[in-house]
Amino acid sequence: IDLQGSLYKGFKTYKYAPEFEGIYNYTDTADTGSDYLNSISFGKFANQAYILDIYYTQDPMEKTEPETARRMNLYGVRGAAIESNNGGRGFARNIIRILKEKFKNSKCKVKWFHQSKNKNSRILTNANNVMEDVLMPEDWKERWPEFYEHIIHYQASGKNEHDDCADGITGVVEILVGDVKVGSSISVFK
Repeated sequence: IDLQGSLYKGFKTYKYAPEFEGIYNYTDTADTGSDYLNSISFGKFANQAYILDIYYTQDPMEKTEPETARRMNLYGVRGAAIESNNGGRGFARNIIRILKEKFKNSKCKVKWFHQSKNKNSRILTNANNVMEDVLMPEDWKERWPEFYEHIIHYQASGKNEHDDCADGITGVVEILVGDVKVGSSISVFK
């Protein structure tokens, strides 16, 4: 793998999180056997995303639906955007149901949307914003090793075996800049 050809040259990190303006989530469901579900929860402060949690897995939906809902509840997500392409709409409806039934959480507003833009173009266009406006916790390499390996090896040109990591982190930036609307703009979870 050509690390020199990597799209992302580095990520900013943080040790202490500020008091967030809101806590949000971007989820891209897995649609084929080699795809990964990528669900990223983050706090927004001063137009930057402080990553709180990354759920990056190839587990089946019967495992990922309850776990995604659990994580959204745990981190106090108030607005979530779930890609409705390839089964994402049903996934989003199940997340809403699980949040309400299991966690008695009606504060997290989940919205599904159809992503019609070209994935590769979105990733390339937003790469600089990802490096400038997305902050990872200092221990992110240890917390999410598979995501870490896939994102640092993501190539700027050519074929990438795994693009779900870059697609998800791009979605976070799209929420920040308003290209993707989340289910709510309710303030931070207290």
